[in-house]
This record gives sequence, C-alpha cells and structure tokens, in this order.
Amino acid sequence: MNIEGVKQRLREVGSSRQQRYVVVVLLPTLLVFAYLGLVATDGYISRAQVMVERESSTAMAAAELTLGALSLGGQSSKTDALVVETFMRSRAMLEYLDAEFDLRGHYSSGAIDIFSRLDPDAPNEDFLDYFRDRIKTYVDDQTYIVELEVTAHDPAYAQRVAQGMVRRAEHFVNEISRELAREQLAFVEDEVEKANERFKAASSGMITLQRRYDVFSPEKEAEVAGSILSGLEQELSRQRTEYRALSAYLTPQAAELAAAKARIEALREQIEQERERLVGSNGGNGINDTLLAYQDAQMDLTLASEIYKTALGTLEATRLDAARKVKYLVALSSPSLPDAVEHPRVGYWTVTVFVALNLLYFVLGLVVATIEDHKE
Repeated sequence: MNIEGVKQRLREVGSSRQQRYVVVVLLPTLLVFAYLGLVATDGYISRAQVMVERESSTAMAAAELTLGALSLGGQSSKTDALVVETFMRSRAMLEYLDAEFDLRGHYSSGAIDIFSRLDPDAPNEDFLDYFRDRIKTYVDDQTYIVELEVTAHDPAYAQRVAQGMVRRAEHFVNEISRELAREQLAFVEDEVEKANERFKAASSGMITLQRRYDVFSPEKEAEVAGSILSGLEQELSRQRTEYRALSAYLTPQAAELAAAKARIEALREQIEQERERLVGSNGGNGINDTLLAYQDAQMDLTLASEIYKTALGTLEATRLDAARKVKYLVALSSPSLPDAVEHPRVGYWTVTVFVALNLLYFVLGLVVATIEDHKE
C-alpha cells in the first residue's frame, strides 16, 4: 500500500471514529440535556423530620431540643420508627392522600412531561409504585428519627402533602398506642370487676350465715359457752366433794344431803344442756358447727378481700404503666416550603450521562479495534 493509500485509510478511520463518537456520546448527551433542561417538569421537595416519643419523655425531649442536645435515641425505638416509615409508604396512606389532595390528579396532570407523568388510568399497584418513587423515607440508626421527603411539581402542593402525611402518621401512632393501652386496661378492669363480685358474694355469705344462726361472732359465743361449761364443771366437782363430806356424818334421809344431791343433779342437767349447745346433738347444729361454717366464710371473705385489694393495686399500676407507654409522634422539623427546583438535576445528570457514554465509547472502540485486527 502506498503513502497516499495509508493517508486515505487514516482519514476514513478518523472520520468513522468521529461519527461513532457523535452517535454514541454527543448526540445522546445532547438529547438528555435537552430533555432535562427544556422538557422535564420542575420537581420540588418538601422535607420533614418526625420521631415517636413516650408521654413520660415529652418534657425531657423538649428540654433537650431547646438545649440543642439531640440525644433522644433512648426515648424511642427502632421498631416504632420502622412502623411509622412503613405506614407512610403504605396503601392506606396513599388512599388517604388521594382522597384529601387528589394525588392521582396532580401527578397525572397534562402539565407534567410524559416521562414523569402518571398514567391517569394506571392500576392501583402501579399508582402505589409511583407514589413510593415520589415519597422517600429514611430512619436514622442512631436517633431513630424518620426523615420524610415529598416530591411534587408545585412547592405549596408538596408542603401540603407532607403536612397531611405527618398528621395522618400522628393520628395512626396515637390511635394504635391508645388502643393498646385500652385493651390492657380493659383486661385488668375485668379482673377487678370479677374480684369485686367475689368479694361481694363472700360478704353476702357472711351476713347470711350470721342471720341464719342469729350470732354475730361464733368465736366469742364458743368462748363464752366454753367458759360457762368450765365453770359449771368446777361447781359440780365442788358440790360432789361437799356431798361426800355430808354423807360421812349425815343419814341418807337428811334434808341437807337431799339438797346437795338436788344441786348436783341440777348442775348435771345444766352441763348437759351447755354441751349440747356447744357441740350439738341429734343432728342439730352446735356452736362448734356454726364456728366451722363461720371460719370457712371468714376465710373466703378474707381471701376475696385480699384478691380485690391486689386487683385494685394492679389496676392502678397498669394505669400508670399505660400512661407511661402512651406514644406520640413529635414533629422535630415541620414540612418545609420548597424555594428552589431540585428535580431534574440538569448539570449532574448531563455530566453523569456524558462520562458513562464516554466509557461505553472507549469499551466499544477497543472491541471494534480488536475485531479489525483479527480481520487483517
């Protein structure tokens, strides 16, 4: 091949490379720049920060925020933050926002470019995916603060949607927290009611027993009866001793001896009556039976009273615990009103596409050169 042929070949190769560079790099970059700068609809981002707080820590949180010491991680939990984040990106949130702010109407507006616009007839699943692309949430691993970003094509609208999301999330957290507290209290209150009914039944049983036996305190009755019986037995023993002493020097027909014997018989009869009264006879109930029934009733009443007192203490402790566990959603940073366009990022994406296409062009050039070398 002569020199002129080589020059011609080099010119053809150079021209071919320039054409490929224009087609592969410059033209796509220009199209991206034109779309982002001239066609793409402006996007605005409203930002907010929220955090789940317990009622007992609200005052402390306010004090720490005032001092600028944002060390509230211990007051919230990651689970709470993740629950809030999940709810913000849920179908329930989408349905609420669509009903309140006509979300579908805004994002499917004809004023939005075709590549960013939502299809007005998009099914719910596609609508949810589109919504999640426009709503970004992040959870800080240290403080468990939930950061919210809402992208819309009007700054005031973006702020209103963000405000609506914060309000709805606050309502969700408050209701869930209070519902759990109500369920916990309802269970304990039910147990207290059962304990109260048991205490009333035991008290009623005690009153019925006292009325049935016409006695207020069988224990005292038994004590008195025992004391009387003991006294009678002592008197009987004394009378027998006196009778034996009289029998030693009096005749059996003596009046004094007959009187002593009569006193002994009277004491025996009285002692028998007192014993029957104390222990019962012929199937009758004595004081001891009444005492046993009374002791059973007293035990039931004491047990019911202790259970009722314990239940009341548990109820009070549960109320305090439930009050401490009530959670609120605190807006650390209210939804902002965007004052600058943040989407599309024309310069960033143009440079990114340009660099990526240059890398692609370089790789393709190596491939083409390798193929041509093999052909030669």
